[in-house]
Amino acid sequence: MVDESDEAQMLGRIEGRLDRIEEMVESMRSSSRKSLEWVATLSEHIRSLDDFREEVRASFEPVVDKLDCTDEILRILRHATVDVSRRIERLERLERKTRISA
Repeated sequence: MVDESDEAQMLGRIEGRLDRIEEMVESMRSSSRKSLEWVATLSEHIRSLDDFREEVRASFEPVVDKLDCTDEILRILRHATVDVSRRIERLERLERKTRISA
């Protein structure tokens, strides 16, 4: 049989172990909460970045459309400039020919 003092020591050791286990469980629970808080914070940050991306897209797409239109206008102007340049050269040649023949 076991003495009362031995029982008290055994119960004391068991109680100490249970206290350490309880501390470890509490530590794990708090670290789990912290992890979930970080996930929530990151999720919020990602959501705000998605909103920002949509805002940028909404303002950027019209600018791109205008730039595409500008490219088309520049192409037309380039062709028109070349056409005017050819006509001027033709007129200058014609003027030279008329001076020479006169």
